Amino acid sequence: MKPIRVLMVLDTMDVSGTETHVLSLVKELQSRGIYTAVVTGNGSMIGRLRETGCKVHQMNFPKTLTINSEADSPLLKSLIDLLRKEQITLVHGHQIISGYISAKAAKLSNIPFVFTLHGTYFQKSDIKSVLQFTDAAVAVSEPVKKHLQPYFPKNISLIANGIDTTDFSPSPSYELRRKMNIPLNAKVILYCSRITRHKAKICMLLIKACRDLKLKDIPNLHVIIVGSGSQLKDIKNVAASIQSLYKEEFIHFTGEQKNVKDFYTLADYVVGTGRVALEAMACERPVISCGNLGYFGAVNKKNFQQAWECYFGDHAAKQTCSQAFLYRDLRNLHQSNAGVQTGRDLRKLVLKQFDSKKNILPLIEIYESTIQSFEQQQTIN
Repeated sequence: MKPIRVLMVLDTMDVSGTETHVLSLVKELQSRGIYTAVVTGNGSMIGRLRETGCKVHQMNFPKTLTINSEADSPLLKSLIDLLRKEQITLVHGHQIISGYISAKAAKLSNIPFVFTLHGTYFQKSDIKSVLQFTDAAVAVSEPVKKHLQPYFPKNISLIANGIDTTDFSPSPSYELRRKMNIPLNAKVILYCSRITRHKAKICMLLIKACRDLKLKDIPNLHVIIVGSGSQLKDIKNVAASIQSLYKEEFIHFTGEQKNVKDFYTLADYVVGTGRVALEAMACERPVISCGNLGYFGAVNKKNFQQAWECYFGDHAAKQTCSQAFLYRDLRNLHQSNAGVQTGRDLRKLVLKQFDSKKNILPLIEIYESTIQSFEQQQTIN
C-alpha cells in the first residue's frame, strides 16, 4: 500500500467548528507521522494552521456551488497539479463547495476521496453532487449519519469530533477577568458562536434571559459574547438598550477569538452547541446546550449520551429554543450550586468519548482501508 499523504480541503479557514476540527485533525495526524497538507481559501485561522508545520495552499473557492460549471476549470486544474506536486494519496473534504471540486480533482487524478459531513442543513442535491465522487463517508454525529444514508449506499463511519483535552482543560482565569473588568465574585455566562441566522437568534434570546436573571436572581451577573457575524450589530443594539437600565456594563462583546479556552475557564456557565459544548465541558464548565435544530438544556452525567445523540441541539432536537427555557435552566443551574461537580463529571465523559488522541485512530483506519480498497480495485480493472 502507498504511504498515506493526505490533502485536507476546506472552503475557508475561519473560526468555526468545522475549521477547528480540521486543525485538530492536522495536529494529530502529523504527530503520528502522517504527511498532511491543507488547501483552503482565506480565513483568520490560517496562521494557527501554519503553526502546526503543515503546508497550507490557498485557493479561492467559489461562494456558490454550480455543477459542471466551466468557471471551476482553472481551479480544478490547479488542484490536479497540486495533488501531483504533493504526491497526495488521499483527499479529505469537509465542506460542500470545496468538497465537490476537490472530489472531481481526485477522481481525475485516480486518487481516493473521503468526505466528512458536519451538519444536517445541506441541500440534498449538493450532498449528492459530492457523494458521487466519494469513496468513503464520515458523519460526525448519529443524526448526520441518518441524514447521509439515503444518498450513500456504502458504509458510513460515525466518528465524533475530537477535542484536544490537554489544551481544553481547567485553569485559572484571573488575568482575563481583570482585563475585562469583571469582579472576582461575579457570575459569568458565556455564549460562543458565529452570530448569524439560528445562532444569532439564540444569542438574542440569551441576552434577554440574562436581563431577567440579573434583575431577579443573579445581581452580580456578567455575560460574555464571543463571536462575530452579520447580525452582531443588532445584538449589540439590544444589549445597549438593556444595559442602559443598569449602572454597570455587564454584557461584554469580544468579537471573533482564535483561542477561546481562556474565556471558557472564566465562565461559570456556557451556553453553546456542538464543538463549543464539548470544548467547554473539557474545561469543566457546566453547559446549557441549544443549536441550529433546537433546545436540549442543561447537560449532566445522566443525560450526556442523549445530548451527544442530538449533538447538543445542533443536529437534532425535540423543542425550539426560547427565552423562557434559557432563563429557567440557567436559574436552576445557579440555584443548585452543583456547577463545580457537574463540570468535573462532564470533563470525565469528554475524556472518555471525545479525546482527539483516541478519535484520530478510527479515521486513520478509514484512510488505510480506503487506499487499500482503491488500489485493489485498480488492480482488478
